[in-house]
Amino acid sequence: MKVVAAVGELEQEYGARVDFRVVPAEETARSQADIEAFGFTAQKHGLVVFDGSGEPRVKLPGHQYGKAEIQAAIEEVLAEE
Repeated sequence: MKVVAAVGELEQEYGARVDFRVVPAEETARSQADIEAFGFTAQKHGLVVFDGSGEPRVKLPGHQYGKAEIQAAIEEVLAEE
């Protein structure tokens, strides 16, 4: 649950600027179309950062990332806004 902890810390840092949502494994398992659309087919899960209009901008497959990678993805998307 390292990613969930990192997301919690980042949620406090970004406040209302970013809306965080952790999708439970059960819901992810039922979302095969999204898994394929995001390119997570091999890992079956990952992290997606959406822009303000709801478009997926950064996709991190699997779970081999931490706070630094998540923060970099968020900053990339915020810089585009």
